[in-house]
Amino acid sequence: MATLKSLINNVLPEIGLPTLATVVGNNSQTARQALALANRTGRSLAKHNWRILIKRNVLTTASSADSYSLPSDFDRFIHNTEWNDTTAFRLFGPIADDDWQRDLSGLISPTVDKRFQLRADGASNRLFVRPVPTSSENLTFFYAANTWCASAGGQRQSSFAADTDTLLLDDFIFELGLKWRMLRAANRIYQDELTEFVTEMKKRQALDGGMKTLSISGPSEFSPAANVGETGFGA
Repeated sequence: MATLKSLINNVLPEIGLPTLATVVGNNSQTARQALALANRTGRSLAKHNWRILIKRNVLTTASSADSYSLPSDFDRFIHNTEWNDTTAFRLFGPIADDDWQRDLSGLISPTVDKRFQLRADGASNRLFVRPVPTSSENLTFFYAANTWCASAGGQRQSSFAADTDTLLLDDFIFELGLKWRMLRAANRIYQDELTEFVTEMKKRQALDGGMKTLSISGPSEFSPAANVGETGFGA
């Protein structure tokens, strides 16, 4: 994994600028701008569901508690991954505001299906659940984290804070993204670099985490070969 300093110093010579001895804490215009644009590039790339960002969360409900804290690095749900591990039923949501309000204030439709909504509670978002739990149940979902880099000690972060911080995303794509942003900030021609970034980004997105093999005949519900053991035939 490349460090912040190496990532920036890989880009600077390509746009005709000298490399930097330090980045964080360096008061030169180039260093300050490079750091700001490096963080902008990282935050932008993290809006895609790269596999390195995907985590699974399990929260345990408590009787009469209708809302629950989200992980500290939560950015967004990976939709259709919300389940109740205890009952093995789906969690339905996020529920629209009008449907939630009707559930709270309108006619009540009895149901055992859990529904959820994400909304503000004080200064932070919380996960609200209905019907309000009456016992301890494990609710689980996948989510995308906002921590796309890490400290030298391995602590995940949402922005670069030191020269030795490392990038968790693809180095090549990051450098292409930083390059066109630095050219644009300097009022220089950047369209070719932006085109290269978009093209390579699409390639990397397609390959990230591997790809499922698709059959030309469509999906198969049953594959006999998948359940045949390697030993014990005829036993």
